[in-house]
Amino acid sequence: MKTTQADSRGEGGQTLLIFVLALTVLLGMTAMAIDVGLLFEDRRHMQNTADAAALAGVAELPGNPAAAKSQAASWAAKHGLSSGEIKKIEVRTTAYPNDTLYVEVERQFSWVFGRVLGKRTSVVPASAAAQVGSLSGTSNLMPWAMVLGDSACLTPTGTPIVDTNCSVKVGSGLGTTGWYGALDLDGNGGGSSEYESNINDGMAQTVYCAQGQTEPECQTSTVDALEGNKTGGTGHGIDQRLAAEPSAGCDTNGNKKDDFSEVFGANSGGTPKYVVTCPSSPRIIIVPIVTLNGDPVKTVTIQGWALAYLQGYTCVGATTCSGGKGHWEVQLTIVDAIYSQSASFIGTFNPLSSVAARRLIE
Repeated sequence: MKTTQADSRGEGGQTLLIFVLALTVLLGMTAMAIDVGLLFEDRRHMQNTADAAALAGVAELPGNPAAAKSQAASWAAKHGLSSGEIKKIEVRTTAYPNDTLYVEVERQFSWVFGRVLGKRTSVVPASAAAQVGSLSGTSNLMPWAMVLGDSACLTPTGTPIVDTNCSVKVGSGLGTTGWYGALDLDGNGGGSSEYESNINDGMAQTVYCAQGQTEPECQTSTVDALEGNKTGGTGHGIDQRLAAEPSAGCDTNGNKKDDFSEVFGANSGGTPKYVVTCPSSPRIIIVPIVTLNGDPVKTVTIQGWALAYLQGYTCVGATTCSGGKGHWEVQLTIVDAIYSQSASFIGTFNPLSSVAARRLIE
């Protein structure tokens, strides 16, 4: 009996020792997990700050490199970085002189629990590069609006619902506003003749940018709404535009039309979903993504840009839209959308382009 009691006490002591050792390891692992979590949080903050600073500064390029550097530094400071943590801000050339801003930041992370393992501090670096560019092509901007929050092609927050079909020049009027979605791109009073010409050639004399962006040469983010449903101008303009197809090298199936699968191909990189494989096609269009300024709609504000495939137009409210009855409704398929981030349809900065945008490239 005495032997049994001694053995029990011994086993109890061993169990307690094992428990203490296991608890020490568990607490150590928990402490390190907390430290590592704080490290990664610091790293995310530094990367987000570098991205934001690069995008803020690149808005001044290529015209004002000094202002671009100052703007980036100011943005980084507002996000809690000291001057010593801003290691490098450089204006570089990617595709056009002074079109890129590079930002490099660095912070010392102080370990809390890691000190017991000899860890004191670790460097947390981050870098970003942003480039100013123009929407590829100069003959694709359409005088129609995709309304943020009221389009089947966008989520309520503006994310493109790729491959979705929707109307931009609407047939029955937008909601309760009675506006049909047509835009007076150059603010000259519009009219069917100018509107039709805008559809046909896809050009605008005014350089537009999204709200809050100040790209070089940007003149305005506000566009006048064009009254009326512009029945004749819509149909004639689209007919003239599509008379240019089939585009050279695009009509692989011989149906005398640039089909969606011939104009856009799958992106091997995965994001964005498509790349342009037939850049000369008149089916490629860029439509402003806008918010409305009042009711009735007199002006709209550009928030971003939608890249789309022009499906065509159909008659709404009548059988043939002849004899002054009915009106045309324009349908498209959305391919992508940008606001201030990268997209495959941003190209080299062109000071003569009607649209400018910025993107992160690193």
